[in-house]
Amino acid sequence: MIGVVYEKAFFPAHQKTLEYLQRVCRIFGVSESRAMEVLGLVDLQEASDREIRALSAGMLQKFAIAHALVHSPKLIVADEMTANLDPQARSELLEIVLQLHKDENVAFLLSSHILPELSMVCDSVAIINRGTVWAFGKLTELYEKYAVGIIRISTDSAYALEAELKKLKYVEDADSDIRGVSVRVAEGKEDDLYEDVPKLAKKIKAKILGIETGSASLQELYRLAVSTKERK
Repeated sequence: MIGVVYEKAFFPAHQKTLEYLQRVCRIFGVSESRAMEVLGLVDLQEASDREIRALSAGMLQKFAIAHALVHSPKLIVADEMTANLDPQARSELLEIVLQLHKDENVAFLLSSHILPELSMVCDSVAIINRGTVWAFGKLTELYEKYAVGIIRISTDSAYALEAELKKLKYVEDADSDIRGVSVRVAEGKEDDLYEDVPKLAKKIKAKILGIETGSASLQELYRLAVSTKERK
């Protein structure tokens, strides 16, 4: 019922991809034709005669998914599946996950520290901190619970603007990264923030690139959920 994809997959380096998967098919008692089928599902059919050691890092992770698919599992558990891959390889791998979920009805349980990419493929998320699940649910539900009222300010002086925003009495929370500041304000104070931001920007000579209401990344959602739990 379950297949597994490890962060660092190890296979017999000297064996060819198709031959190895055919051996796996025999172990699981399924037709050897399944080997070429799963290679096709991950777009590796042209590498069927290639030795495993000749696969690139991205191809090796695709091969690991093919290996996990041999016995037609209902669930694939993937640990840091896209770690150490370049952006193109990560994107291709996530597309495969979406396609397999849609076409093969396979569910995926993904463990990852690369939060932005999870929001591209996941329906539900478990937020884990210090080895404990702090929040769990559908993404839409978690955003409604933790990220409602968030205003995102894009600026070239995020850290300086964050310090100024925290001085405003109606600002309940503010957190910055290199691209901007995410702000939570008291109910009904959104208009006040829109009025004060240009004044603060002028004071610290910051350039405001945009202000968006109700916007939060999955990384920000993680921080909000953890900080809310810690306050309790």
